[in-house]
Amino acid sequence: MIGHARLLEELGKLVARSPADATSVCADAERLRVSRFAHETIHQDLVQESLSVTIKVIVNRRVGIAVTDTLEYASLHRGLRAALEIARHAPPTTLLAPLPGPYQHITLQDYDPATAEMPAQHFVNVLKRLLQICQGVGATLAGSFTVSEAELAVANSNGVACYAASTAAAAKLVTMYRKLSGYASGVEPHINHLDVEALLERALKLCLHRHDPLTLPTGTYEVILEPEAVAELVTWLGYIAFGAKSFQERTSCLSGRMGEALLARSITISDDGNDPAGLRQPFDYEGVAKQRVALIDRGVATGIVYDTTYGHLYGQPSTGHAQPPDQPDGPLPLHLFLEPGTTRREELIRSCRRGLLIPRFHYVSGLLNTREALMTGLTREGTWLIEDGKLRHPVTTMRFTQSFLEAFGHVLGVSKERRLIADPAQDAGCAVMPTVRLAKFRFTGRSA
Repeated sequence: MIGHARLLEELGKLVARSPADATSVCADAERLRVSRFAHETIHQDLVQESLSVTIKVIVNRRVGIAVTDTLEYASLHRGLRAALEIARHAPPTTLLAPLPGPYQHITLQDYDPATAEMPAQHFVNVLKRLLQICQGVGATLAGSFTVSEAELAVANSNGVACYAASTAAAAKLVTMYRKLSGYASGVEPHINHLDVEALLERALKLCLHRHDPLTLPTGTYEVILEPEAVAELVTWLGYIAFGAKSFQERTSCLSGRMGEALLARSITISDDGNDPAGLRQPFDYEGVAKQRVALIDRGVATGIVYDTTYGHLYGQPSTGHAQPPDQPDGPLPLHLFLEPGTTRREELIRSCRRGLLIPRFHYVSGLLNTREALMTGLTREGTWLIEDGKLRHPVTTMRFTQSFLEAFGHVLGVSKERRLIADPAQDAGCAVMPTVRLAKFRFTGRSA
């Protein structure tokens, strides 16, 4: 852990020495430990430490951005000189907003020293317990454990000085029995809150059966999507629809439709980087405090997220959703919440006469037709055919091609239970999602 004192000191000194009209510097540091296991052994145990310092300068309405990976004096000033040189050769930009500020914020509320300092032996002991359970039922186990320690600091020439530190512990479990497999994942800011045995129980329930998987015909099915599957689709929607850049470029399905009912009344989606049910991030990469944004309210399109650039363009305040200055996607919602319903997950299954239970998707793309939020992807472990309210047969892999707007416009139920979905080893942000029952979902391909 670098700590707020050193990070803000180094960033502040660099800002003070910059000759630019305006300067902003953000530092993103992470220490990641990943233990991957299969065949009853940990076959990969890695620790990765990374630091990215992004320097943005504005000179005569020209912007220059440079990145370095160390806090050493020489490297930081090399980066500053590079940003100034880039700005000197860049054309003037019309998408230019004043830097935010002043704003100071330092927090370690989501930093757990016990999580950050957890020894490797802890994972060995956990894996032994899980393997004993699997061996007792004749199943095999693979997966990974991850612990992350993250720091974000932002300073600028307009009085911004922000720092936040956080931790997260995550587990992914894949269980295998005969020709079947099951999957479960979990993540918590505090490692002692991560119940890996409960995750294992959930994964085993999806595979401990003697039925061979069925290959179903393509077509439209009623589906019950578990939180991981819902998170995959809603996260894609956040990327293609809820940002001010896609809205302004009219590639978003919300462009020209604000205030219209696009989804079922039971669907309310928001973004909130301060909700303790998620993995919190109190400010963005410009040092602006994150605001809760209602994106879909009872099916009606109500909002998008802004950074200072697009907020200035639209005459709106930034909602605290800026990405690193070198990223091209504009502001994005990275802490998505879908409001829970009133029905238990088990009741959603019992009320389904014939349909599919889908724990998760993979290889999903939401870029087919972003105006209609058309997506495609594959089912994965633990997909089951439901008949008369019961899980009857496992199902082989199927490909869906489906508009999010159409699917979530015909919602039959939303569970009261929700799960936190995140992968600290790969992606920033999180999603807190319930199980959702949809009346129709189109499958266009299947595995052999």
